[in-house]
Amino acid sequence: MRKRVIAGWLLTIVVLSGCSTLGHFQAGQASFERGLTLFDQGRFEDAIPHFREAIADNPDHGMAYLYLGRSYISVRRWRDAIQPLRAAHRLSPGQTKDEVFNLLLDALLAASPGGLASDRPGSQDRLPEPP
Repeated sequence: MRKRVIAGWLLTIVVLSGCSTLGHFQAGQASFERGLTLFDQGRFEDAIPHFREAIADNPDHGMAYLYLGRSYISVRRWRDAIQPLRAAHRLSPGQTKDEVFNLLLDALLAASPGGLASDRPGSQDRLPEPP
């Protein structure tokens, strides 16, 4: 009988300790998932508040910063994309730093006074012919 009581208490402790860490690992994850669903549907403007909420809940959520920056780029809010992409670059693992850097560079170029050539009316996606 005593072994059953001890086993029951141990099981209760294991279950409760697992539940207590559950919230910690999911901070910002629900908002990120909602934003990602909207992003995947092409609803970039609608996704932005969810990524911002995920970041507010978990300031170290690198993927939320990345997708916030990508959402801003998708709606041509270049200047707004710079800060989240910088944060994503800082927080990202080595293998994704190149992707984040390229997105950040695109946003910086587009936010510059001249902007990207492809953003100007009548621009072409190819380099001009040499003289």
